[in-house]
Amino acid sequence: MMMRRSLFFTIGLFILTLGVSLIIKSGLGASAWDALAVGQSRMFGITVGTAVFINGIVLIALNAVIMKKRPDILATATIFVIGLLIDFWLLIVLAEFAPSMLINQFIALGFGILTVGLGVAIYLQAKFPASPMDTLMVAIHTRFGLNLRNSRILSEGFALTLAFLFRGDIGIGTILVTVLLGFVVQYLYPIFEQLFERKAVAKVAVPTE
Repeated sequence: MMMRRSLFFTIGLFILTLGVSLIIKSGLGASAWDALAVGQSRMFGITVGTAVFINGIVLIALNAVIMKKRPDILATATIFVIGLLIDFWLLIVLAEFAPSMLINQFIALGFGILTVGLGVAIYLQAKFPASPMDTLMVAIHTRFGLNLRNSRILSEGFALTLAFLFRGDIGIGTILVTVLLGFVVQYLYPIFEQLFERKAVAKVAVPTE
């Protein structure tokens, strides 16, 4: 069971971070939190992955304050891997990828959104600690009694405000990611949930002679 969870987690994060990197490389704007990381990368001369990790650590502490609990130390590993993989894709695999024509930029953006949604749908099946960015929405929902939609709007608005302050990568892509990503995850998550559970049941049901 643990091996299967680890496999889903690892594959999911690889796909997720590829999508994040494609969206950034499209040059049309990234999601609020990633736009913030890109702005910090330019402002402070650090890698995008490093900025993602630093923001994640701050959010782990913020989530702990909101929830009045101890910081989720295990979430540190998740955000560390995400930051590391984002740098892997941006600095090594996609280092020379820079679409210049508008149609190619939109193709990269669209493929990136689909890939992020696929990665999220896969990695969440492992039930390991989610990224602090995703946890913030849940923390606001739990602590202040807001529904998940309004909690997400509040958390994304917070990130977008910071992205503006740090001159982040905000554009039409930011809007499209915000609008479309949820639909992609909503469509793909049940598919991989069934796949994950089917494998678990199949393993338990293997006949013994």
